Amino acid sequence: MNGISKSKLRLARRLRSRRGREREGLALAEGPRVVMEALRSSVEVRWVACGEELAAGPLGRAIAEAARRRGGQLLVADGADVRDLCSTESPLPVLACVRPPPLGTRPLASGRYLMAAGVQIPGNLGTLIRSAWGFGLDGVVVGKGTVDPWNAKVVRASAGGVFHVPLIAPPRGAEDGASATAHPEALNVLHADPAGAPLDRVDAARSRNWVLVVGNEAGGAPPPVGSAASVSVPLARGVDSLNVAVAGSILMYLLTRGEGGGGRADIAPDAPGGGGSRDAG
Repeated sequence: MNGISKSKLRLARRLRSRRGREREGLALAEGPRVVMEALRSSVEVRWVACGEELAAGPLGRAIAEAARRRGGQLLVADGADVRDLCSTESPLPVLACVRPPPLGTRPLASGRYLMAAGVQIPGNLGTLIRSAWGFGLDGVVVGKGTVDPWNAKVVRASAGGVFHVPLIAPPRGAEDGASATAHPEALNVLHADPAGAPLDRVDAARSRNWVLVVGNEAGGAPPPVGSAASVSVPLARGVDSLNVAVAGSILMYLLTRGEGGGGRADIAPDAPGGGGSRDAG
């Protein structure tokens, strides 16, 4: 057991804050699944810390082998010391220090993208990134006011999706999603909104190229401008909205399956659209 040096302990504690992550250019990944996804990806993994008991078992040996193949440093330490560095309660004691790539830039005229505009709860953003990964989106645009995608809770909630889905800076002038359609490069913008039209009634939802904008948990997505369409998930009577991560995930599924949001047969015709990007709680 080689333990974790005092300098690495201090570094890991600094990386708990966004300022520390930005200053160091590093971030933390917690938990066996997330660490393995980091080691499977092209993201640089600086070192992996693993609790002694976990390291002795098959899961720990698999992590050690993956770290060896990547050329990352493996540290075996007391499990309590590793857990103390994690942000979640009762985690399995494994932690990786990674160097995240900077936000990418690309035109949004072709492809399928999610734009998170002011999504502030780490678990919601992580779940949205995980869904974007699962449904094969071309990237996630991190808009103004959105929680740091390299927050350890976001990374964990994404199940490692942050290491595989391109994270993209918004087009200039469209940081909050409100003016995305003012950009000639951003075509077919769909705003998730509880008051929007059910997805199956929106012609633009049948396009092969789109940017789906989901917004703040309390306030929803910013109002669309120009030709952007407001869309929602059809809901049962009396339900006015869904959690942003749930609504965004459903919309991504329907859009990528080309179903145009086909709703449930038992929904009343005059039921409200609902299911936009507002948190139900």
